[in-house]
Amino acid sequence: MRLRRLLPLLAMLFAALPPQHSLADWDYRTVEGAGGVPLNVVTAGDPASPAILLIHGFGQSHYSFVRQMDSDLADDYYLVSFDLRGHGASGKPWTTEAYSESGVWARDVAAVMAATGLDRPVVVAWSYGTMVAMDYIREFGDKGIAGIILTGGQGALRPFRMPSGDDDPAAEEFAQIRELQSSPDLIDYIRAGERVIPLLTASPLPEQELQLFRAIGLMLPPYVRRAMAHRRLDNQDMVGQLSLPVLFCLGEKDNPYQLDDGAELAASHENMSLTVYEGAGHSVFIEQPERFNAELRRFAEETLTIKSH
Repeated sequence: MRLRRLLPLLAMLFAALPPQHSLADWDYRTVEGAGGVPLNVVTAGDPASPAILLIHGFGQSHYSFVRQMDSDLADDYYLVSFDLRGHGASGKPWTTEAYSESGVWARDVAAVMAATGLDRPVVVAWSYGTMVAMDYIREFGDKGIAGIILTGGQGALRPFRMPSGDDDPAAEEFAQIRELQSSPDLIDYIRAGERVIPLLTASPLPEQELQLFRAIGLMLPPYVRRAMAHRRLDNQDMVGQLSLPVLFCLGEKDNPYQLDDGAELAASHENMSLTVYEGAGHSVFIEQPERFNAELRRFAEETLTIKSH
C-alpha cells in the first residue's frame, strides 16, 4: 500500500524535469572538506580571472545559481560554487556534530577556496548560506574575502525573526512544512518539498524548474535537517569585526524583519549597504537575474578595485 502511494508522487516529480542542462562550460570536481566529507564543486570561467564564490541555501545546491553560472559573468570572472555538506551531490555524514559545529562549515569553505585557487574572492551567500559565510569569517577572519553579498538573509548579524501567523499567512504554512519535514514518512517529506519551493519566490517559477528544485530538495536527508537544527545562529558579536564591504540584496516581499534588519545595519555601518528588489521574494538572483548580475558585477568591480589599493 505504501509503495502504491509513493510511485505516483515520484512519477509526477521526475516526469516534468527539464532536459539535461548543457554544462559544456561547467567543470565539476570533488574536494575533500572538513572531516574528509566529499564536496561537489562546480566552476565556470577562467581560473586566472577575479573570483566569485557562490554559497547556496538550505535544501538546495549549486544549481540555484544557474542564472549566474550561465551568464556573461563567466566571461570576466571565475565563478565557483559547491553543494554544502548534506546537500546535493556532496557527502552526507550521519553524526549531529558533522553539522552542528560552525567550524566544519568554515573549513568546508576554506577547502573549496584552496582547491580552486581562490584569492580574496567576492562571496555571494544566499539564505542559510549567509550563515555559512559568517562561519568562515568567524574561523578565518575576513582578510581572505574581498567583499560579500548577503541575499535572502543577513547572516544572523541580527536575531532571526519570523512574522506570526496573524501578520503573515506564510508563517503558518512554514510551521506546517517544518512538521512534515521532520516526519519519518517519505510521503510527508515529499509533500513538504512540494509546498516549500513555491515559497522561495514571489512569482511562480516555470513548472519544470519548480520540479527540479523540488527534486534537489529531496537530496537533503531528514537526519541532516534535524542535525542542522542544532546549529548556532547568532553572529551579533561579529558585526563590529567586519571590515570588508557588505551588500544586502533583499526582496521586497521576503520576510519583512530581514528588510528591517538589513536597513538598520546599512544605516549604522559605513561598510554596509542595502538594495531592495521590488516585487521579489526570497531569491532575488533567481527572480531578477539581470539586475542581480549587473549589481554583482558592479560590486565586484568596485570591491576588487578597493582591495587592490
